Amino acid sequence: MREEVERFSKKGEGRIFRNGVCGVPSNQPRFIFSRIIGGEEAVPYSWPWQVSVQIADEHICGGAVLAQEWVVTAAHCFNSNGYFCRLGFHSDQFSEEMTRYQYIIHPSFNKTTMDSDIALLQLAEPLEFNHYVRPVCLPAKEEAVQPSRVCVVTGWGAREEGMQSLEKGKKLHQLEVPILVLDTCQSYYMNLPSKVTQRMICAGFSLEEGKDSCTGDSGGPLVCPSEDNSGFYTLHGITSWGLGCGRRSYPGVYTNVGGFVDWIKQSVFSRVPFLYLGVQHFLKSWLFKIPLAECPETDESKSVVTSENLISSGYIIIALSIAFLMLMTIFFLTAALLLHFSGLGGGREA
Repeated sequence: MREEVERFSKKGEGRIFRNGVCGVPSNQPRFIFSRIIGGEEAVPYSWPWQVSVQIADEHICGGAVLAQEWVVTAAHCFNSNGYFCRLGFHSDQFSEEMTRYQYIIHPSFNKTTMDSDIALLQLAEPLEFNHYVRPVCLPAKEEAVQPSRVCVVTGWGAREEGMQSLEKGKKLHQLEVPILVLDTCQSYYMNLPSKVTQRMICAGFSLEEGKDSCTGDSGGPLVCPSEDNSGFYTLHGITSWGLGCGRRSYPGVYTNVGGFVDWIKQSVFSRVPFLYLGVQHFLKSWLFKIPLAECPETDESKSVVTSENLISSGYIIIALSIAFLMLMTIFFLTAALLLHFSGLGGGREA
């Protein structure tokens, strides 16, 4: 997607998970001189939350696993139906394909300004977390990532500006990028239709060329390691847009996930599965899967949509309440039928 000014939305696209643990790589990442543009291949399965959003086996965008049924990505990735997700995917060797059930675009998303560029994908079937597929941590509400902090962006996008879709790399690449001061980044883009807002993050090398995310990396995660070196990664950004790829004074722009945590939780919690997937799916997904449990063993406040930590979530109350109402409804209907038929029997004359 390009305009006359050559602005484009970058489209084209630890340990085993237990007790709500999120953001832990399957294999430890390795950083040398990493660039997505012309850069370095990631250690296989070191970013197990990475998702490839595809149409007809063609990579369109990236994404990140939040829950057994939920993936977060960029809103600008969606302009048709037929999307599916490929997970546990490094190259062509191993992957799990999941059909999406629905996608939810943020209501404030603006295609012109690229503001609120975030969307959720609900999968048709829940994922099984394993060595290849794990969730990433969400930041705390409105949690800000500080300038100069070094984070990591990953994706299968183009490795040089102008690459066509068929030329995109088949192996997952990574890039370490520093977070930039927002005011400075705003000044770089002040003359473009897309403005850098408080709901965005800028990351990259404003004084260097050739280091950036690029076409096809859209929707992919920008994750930051825990400051206490505990090994957890938190999803702070979603690859969104930029001017070209790796150009001097035009760093990458990412959706600021911390500003959308409430919307993510509300969207996930409001999709009560039994309303459209039946009672069996409801019991399976609500009584045994509780969303957005806190990640333990870390000083940073993070959350993940998980199938464990049942007691820690208030949603057990909702699940049990609905189950109770269903049982009471059955009880009263049965009682009413018994009274009706007993009344018919007692009213007969000899």
